[in-house]
Amino acid sequence: MTHTTFSTKLRPIRDYLRLRLLLGTVLLTLVASVLALWLPRLLGDLVDGLVDGSFSKSALLKQVGIYMGVALIGALFSKWMRQLPMRWGPRVGHQLRIRLHRHLLQLDENQIHDRRVGELMSRLQSDVNSVADMLSMGGQSLVRAVFTLGIGFTIMFRRSPSLALMVSLLLPLLMFIGFLLIHSIRFRHLKVQEQLGLISSFCQESFGGLRILRGLGLGKIRTERFKILNQEFIQRNLSLSRIEVFAMPLIHAGFVLGNVLLLWMGGVQVIRGQIQIGMLVEFQQYLMIMQWPALSIAWTLSLILRGRASQGRLQEILDAVPQVTESKTRVTSAPESLQSIRYEDVSLTLNETRVLKNISFEVQPGQRLGITGPTGSGKTVLMQLLLRRQDPDVGRILLGGYDLRDLSLDLLYNQIRIAPQEPILFSMSLEENIKLAEGDVSDENLERALYVSALDRDLPQLAEGLKTRIGERGVTLSGGQRQRCAIARALLSKPEVLLLDDSLSAVDTSTESLILERLLSSLDRQTLCLISHRYAALRHCDQVLVLRDGEIIERGAPDDLLEAGGAFADLAERQRLQAALEVGDE
Repeated sequence: MTHTTFSTKLRPIRDYLRLRLLLGTVLLTLVASVLALWLPRLLGDLVDGLVDGSFSKSALLKQVGIYMGVALIGALFSKWMRQLPMRWGPRVGHQLRIRLHRHLLQLDENQIHDRRVGELMSRLQSDVNSVADMLSMGGQSLVRAVFTLGIGFTIMFRRSPSLALMVSLLLPLLMFIGFLLIHSIRFRHLKVQEQLGLISSFCQESFGGLRILRGLGLGKIRTERFKILNQEFIQRNLSLSRIEVFAMPLIHAGFVLGNVLLLWMGGVQVIRGQIQIGMLVEFQQYLMIMQWPALSIAWTLSLILRGRASQGRLQEILDAVPQVTESKTRVTSAPESLQSIRYEDVSLTLNETRVLKNISFEVQPGQRLGITGPTGSGKTVLMQLLLRRQDPDVGRILLGGYDLRDLSLDLLYNQIRIAPQEPILFSMSLEENIKLAEGDVSDENLERALYVSALDRDLPQLAEGLKTRIGERGVTLSGGQRQRCAIARALLSKPEVLLLDDSLSAVDTSTESLILERLLSSLDRQTLCLISHRYAALRHCDQVLVLRDGEIIERGAPDDLLEAGGAFADLAERQRLQAALEVGDE
C-alpha cells in the first residue's frame, strides 16, 4: 500500500527565506559598504586640503557637509541592512519550531520517549536559534564582509599598493586569531548548553517523580546528584568566561599593532614625500573599517559551523519516520457511523516478542465488549491497534467496514475516544482538561460528562470547583479523580466508539458500580470496549474476551463463560471470595 512520504530534508534557505528579502539585504549591504568605504577618501582629501592650505572656509564647510551627508546616509542604509535579517531570523525560528513540533506529534510515543525531554527542548530552542542565526545574522555578516573586503582592497591597491599589501598581511593574522577565539567560545558555549539541558531534564524527572522520591527517601541522594550537575555547569561557565575575558584585549592588541605598523610604514613614506599625510589618514580609516569585517568572517564561519551542527541535530528528528502513516487515497469522511469493529487474524510483534497471536473477533454497533486477562496478556496493545498506535504485522482491523489503514487519522480519532488507566492531565484548570478536545461545549453536555463520570460528587471538595488548577500531570488529584477526569473528557465528544482501558482501577467498587450504571444507561448506540480485571464491571458486557500470552483463550457472554468454568469463572469466583472476606473482616 502506498503511503504519504515525509520530507527528510531541512532545506532551510528554500523553505524559510524569501527571495525579495535576500535580494534586499544584498543590495542594502552593497550600498552601505560602498558608502562606508567612501568616507576614508573624503577624510583624506579633507586633511590634505587643510595641510596645504588650499581650502577656504566655504570649501571646508562644503567638504565637511559632504562627509557628514555620506556618513548619515551610510548609517541609514546600515540600519536598513541590519533590519531585514532581524525580521527574517525570528520568522525562520518560528517556522522551524512549528515544523519540528508538528513532526514530533506525528511520531510514535516510543520514538519520543527514546529521547530526554530536556534534549528535545534543547533542539527546539538552542538548535533552532542556531540555524536561524546562521541564515540571518551569519548570512548578512558574510555578505557584508565579502563586499567590504573586496571593494576595500580594490580601492587600497589602486591608491597605494605598498600600504595595501601591509594591510592585507595584517588582516589574515587578525582573522586567524579571531577564528581561534570564537571557535573556542562557541565550543565552550555548546558545552554549557548541553549541561543546561541535563539539568533541565533532571529537574523535570525530580518534580514529576516527587512522590516516589519521598516515598523511597531519595531526596538527599537526588540533591547531591543535582549539586554535582550544577558544579559541572559552573565549571563550564567559568571556562567560557575565561576565554571571553581574554578575547577582547587580544583583539584590541591586534588593532593597536596594525595601527602602529601602518603609522611606521606610512610615516616613513610621508617623510620621504612619497605620499601625503591625507593618504596615511585614509589608510588608517580603511584599516579601522576592514578590521571588523575581517574578524566577522571568523565569527560568521563559527556561526555557520554551529548552525550546520544544529541543522544536523534537527535533521535527526526529521529523519525519524512515523511508524503510522496515512494512505494517499485515505477516507476523510464516512457516509455513516463507524461503530462496528472487526479484527481479522491480527498478529503483532514488538521488540522481537509476539504480543498478539491470530486475534479475530467482531463487535456489532452498540455492543459492549469486555476484555480481561492477566498483566502482559496484550489487552492494552489490542486497543492501541484500534487507535493505530501501531499497525499489525499480520491481518487487518475494520472499523465500520473500512480498513483502518484506509481511514484518515483525523477521522479515526474523531470516531474513537479512550480513557486510559494512567491518564495524562495538563497544568491547567479541571474544566480546561475536560474540554481539551472539545473547546465549545454546552453546559448541558459538560454536566452530563461530570455526572456519568461521578466527578460531580467531587467538585464541592475542590477549592474552586471546575476552575481549580490541578498542577502538572494532575498531581493535586487522586488517582481515581484523574481516571474519572479522563472518562469525562472522553465522553464529552460523544464518540462512536468509547474505549475504557482499565480506567476504573483506581476507584472503589461502589463508585465503579455507580459510574458503570450511569454510563451504560447513557450510551446511545455507541460501541463500548471495556478492559477490566473486575467481574463486577465485565458482567455488564454483551461479549467478553479472555486473553493470555497474546491469544484469546475464551470468548462469549459472561453467563456462558461462567457456566463453562474456565479462566473467567475462576476470576469471578476469586473476586466473590475476596469480597466475602472483606465483608467478614468488617
